[in-house]
Amino acid sequence: MSCSQPLLSRWLLLIACLLTSAQTLGHDHQLTLSGNESHLELQPWLDFTLLPPAYGLSEVQQSGVTWQAASNRNDLNFSYTENAVWLRLTVESTASSDRQWFIHFPYSSLNRIELHGLEAQPLLSGDGVRLSDRQLAHRDPSFTLSLAAGEQKTLYFKATSGGSLTLTSQLWSPAAFASYSVSSMAIITLYLGMLLAMAAYNLLLFTVLRERTYLYYVAFVSVFGIGALSFTGIGSRFIWSELGIYGTRLLPLSLCLSGLLGVLFIRRFLEIKQHLPQWYTPLGLIAWLCLAFSLLSLLAPIRVSIQGMSVLAIIAAPLVFACILQAVRRHVPGARVVLLAWSLMIVGVLLLALRNFGLLPSNFVTTYAMHIGSALEMLLLSFALAARFKTLKEQREQAQQSALNAQSELVSTLRAHERELEAKVAERTTELAEANARLERMALHDPLTNLANRTALEQHIEEAMRRSQRRREYLAVMLVDLDGFKQINDQLGHETGDAVLQCIAERMLETARDSDFVARLGGDEFVLVAEGIVSQQQAAGLAERFLDELSMPIELEGQSVAVGASIGITLTRSAEPDMASLLRQADAAMYQRKRSGRHGVSFHEPAGGY
Repeated sequence: MSCSQPLLSRWLLLIACLLTSAQTLGHDHQLTLSGNESHLELQPWLDFTLLPPAYGLSEVQQSGVTWQAASNRNDLNFSYTENAVWLRLTVESTASSDRQWFIHFPYSSLNRIELHGLEAQPLLSGDGVRLSDRQLAHRDPSFTLSLAAGEQKTLYFKATSGGSLTLTSQLWSPAAFASYSVSSMAIITLYLGMLLAMAAYNLLLFTVLRERTYLYYVAFVSVFGIGALSFTGIGSRFIWSELGIYGTRLLPLSLCLSGLLGVLFIRRFLEIKQHLPQWYTPLGLIAWLCLAFSLLSLLAPIRVSIQGMSVLAIIAAPLVFACILQAVRRHVPGARVVLLAWSLMIVGVLLLALRNFGLLPSNFVTTYAMHIGSALEMLLLSFALAARFKTLKEQREQAQQSALNAQSELVSTLRAHERELEAKVAERTTELAEANARLERMALHDPLTNLANRTALEQHIEEAMRRSQRRREYLAVMLVDLDGFKQINDQLGHETGDAVLQCIAERMLETARDSDFVARLGGDEFVLVAEGIVSQQQAAGLAERFLDELSMPIELEGQSVAVGASIGITLTRSAEPDMASLLRQADAAMYQRKRSGRHGVSFHEPAGGY
C-alpha cells in the first residue's frame, strides 16, 4: 500500500495537469509586435468561443468559458449561426515608442463587431452599425489599435451577423492599410463602374430600339449593382451609412430581385416561349420564387432571408443552367454566349453559397467568387446584346431595303400604269377633241359646201356688229342667190347641182377677203358678211367681184355649166338690228334685184339713208 499511494498520487497530479492545460489551451497565444510589421494574419494568435448573443464581457471572462485556438481551424468561417462568436487576442508591443495599428476584418457583410478591452465602452463596427457609431469610417469592419511602448492588452471581439460569420482578420500598419484601402477601393470602383457603364450603354440601346430585352438587362445590372454596393461595403459606407441594421436587408433584397430580372432576361433574350415552350412555365415559377424571397427579405429575420436566398440560388441556378444548355442543343441564337455567362455566374454563386454554409474554406476566391462571376457574366451578356443589336440592325436594314425595293417596284409599276393611263387619256383626249371638233364642225358648218351654217353665222354676225360699232365702220351683209340653179337641178340632176354648189362655195372663199365671213343658208342661198366697209360704193365693188367670179363657167365632167347670181346688200354701223332683221333686209334687196333683172347687186335703202 505504501508503494502504491505515491504512484496513485502521481497519476492524479498528471490528470489534473492535463485538465488544467486543456482549460488553458487557448490562453498561451500572445502576439508580440515590434513595430516593424506591415501586415499579419491574426488567426494563429486568436482564440474563439461561441456563446449566446446575450452574453457580455463579464460572462466571457469567467473561468467556465472554454476557448479554442483558432490556429486549429482551416479558417474562421462559422457559417449561419445564431450564437455570437467571441475572439480573444493578447497583444504586446515591444516597440521603442507608441505605435498604432489597424485591425481589419475583410468580410464587408459582417453586421456587427464589438471590440472590448481598449476603452470602457465597446467600440463598434460592421455594415449593420450606423457610420456615426463606428470607431473607424471604413467599408469593412475595422478598428484602430494604439499601444504604448511595452504595453500589453487582451482584446475581445464579439461578432454577430444575420449572414455568414466569416471572421478572417488582419493587422496592418497605417501605411500598409492605407495602401490596401486605396487599391481595394480602386478595384471595387472599377467593378462598379463597369456595371454602371454597361447599364448606361444598354439603356441607350433600349431608348433607340425599344426592345424590352435591353430594359431587363439594365434593370438586372442596376439591381445587382445595389447588391454589389452592399456586399462590398460601399453602400453602408457612402450611401445608406445611417440606416444601420435596416441597410443589411438590401443585400438579400437586391440579389433576389436580380435573380428575378435575370430569369426574365434569359426567358426573353433566348425567346424561350418560342424555342423551348416546355421551359417557359418552370422559369416563370423560378421568377415568382425570386419575387417571394424578395418580399421575404423585407419581412423575415435577416438570417432567414439570407439563408433562403442561398438555398434558392443552389436550387434555381442548376435549373436555369439546364434550360440554357437545352437552348444550346436546339441552336437557339445567342444561347452559347448566355451559357458561358451563366456558367461563370453559377460557379460564383455556388462557391459563395457553399462558403456561407461552411462547406468550403473562406479565401479570396470563395469570398469574391460572385463578384468575379457576375462581372464576367454581365460583360458577356453585354457582348451578346451588342451582337443582338447588330443582328437587329441588319434585320432592320434588310427590312428597309426590302421595303425600299418593294416601294421602288410599286413606284415603277405605278409610273408604268400612269404612263399607260396618260397615253390612254391623251388618246381619248385627242379622240374626244377630234370628235368635239367634228361635232363642232357639224354644228357650225354646212356638210355639203363646208361653209359656215346659220348657227355659225349668227355667232359671227353679232360679234362683227359690235366691232363695226366700235370702229364706226359699216358692216355689209350680202345675201347671194344663184340664178337658174333650179334648172340645173331639174335638167342635170341633184348630184350636178351639189357639185355646182361646192364649186360656188370654193369661189366665194377664194374671192372673200381675210376679214370676210362666208356662210350657206340653205339651197342656193349664201351670205357674205364683210367688215371694214367705209362706203356703199366699197360694198358694191366687193359684190361686183363676187358676181364676176360666180358667173364664170363651171366645168363638170366634160360639160360646162354657167350660173348667175343676184346679191342683196344691207349696211349697218350699230349693234342693231339683229341677224334676222339684217337677213330680211338683204333678202328684200335681193328679190328687188331679181324683179328688176337678174345677175346684179341691189342695196336695202333704210328710211333715213346711209
